[in-house]
Amino acid sequence: MTKTKTKTSEKRQNKGYHIDVRFTEEEYKQIVANAAKCGMPKSLYVHNTVLGHQPKQLMTEGQEEALKSLSAARSELVGIRNALHGLPQEVRKRYFKNERFMEAWIEGINYLIRQWDAIREKFMG
Repeated sequence: MTKTKTKTSEKRQNKGYHIDVRFTEEEYKQIVANAAKCGMPKSLYVHNTVLGHQPKQLMTEGQEEALKSLSAARSELVGIRNALHGLPQEVRKRYFKNERFMEAWIEGINYLIRQWDAIREKFMG
């Protein structure tokens, strides 16, 4: 079985219309800087913003590491929550010995997971 490669130009929709736009030097510098922050060529950045899209800035290395750490911590909490949820009530009571404490603890973990999801959404857009 052989795959046939298609040229990039064949994949793209033919864009037969062209608009010339002029910018001041300051505007041009701002467009170039914003496009670079988003990791996009300036023409694609202008195209998308004119059509109402809001390109997202790329994350810094520090933000990427923070997000990875946040995701790993969330995964651990989800694993703990799921493991506890799967246990019979009597076993959970033995672990925690105090039913109110256990319920508050599980509620706290659920709150943290929701908060971390909200933070992740802000990172991911």
